[in-house]
Amino acid sequence: MSKTRIVVAVDPLSLAQLDDLRLAYQAGVLDGEGCIHIARQKYPAPRRRACYRLRLTIAQNHLRTLADFQRDVGVEGRIYETRRTNVQNRDAYALTYDGAAAAEVIVRLRPFLRRKRPEATMALEYQAQCEVSTRFGGKGAPADIWHLREWYYNKLRAMK
Repeated sequence: MSKTRIVVAVDPLSLAQLDDLRLAYQAGVLDGEGCIHIARQKYPAPRRRACYRLRLTIAQNHLRTLADFQRDVGVEGRIYETRRTNVQNRDAYALTYDGAAAAEVIVRLRPFLRRKRPEATMALEYQAQCEVSTRFGGKGAPADIWHLREWYYNKLRAMK
């Protein structure tokens, strides 16, 4: 018996379609393995207020997946290796984006997100409303800005 080869004509994807396909795939990675949150750092000094920053993290035991994520999204983050423990006896890694880089990743992936779209929307509102890139000088940000930052921090935590 001879095997018959079947050839199917497939229209090649345009570059824009290929980029959208890659972004959609990486949005699925973020939906399944990622975390969008506002990190709050407290200081021991009583006069110093907490520091808030937008953070996006993806944890994975396959380093190549994280490298592909960075390449496809087009925004460089930091990849950290996490230590093995008795419970987690394999190599694990975390890709982290902070501040403006996190917001840029969210902007690029948000149209394709499903599960994390409400969190992504809230995170982008935080970036826009809380004047995160403004330097307020020695006295710090006004109280209403600090309250707004705390509100977004708690709101995003409640969405988990």
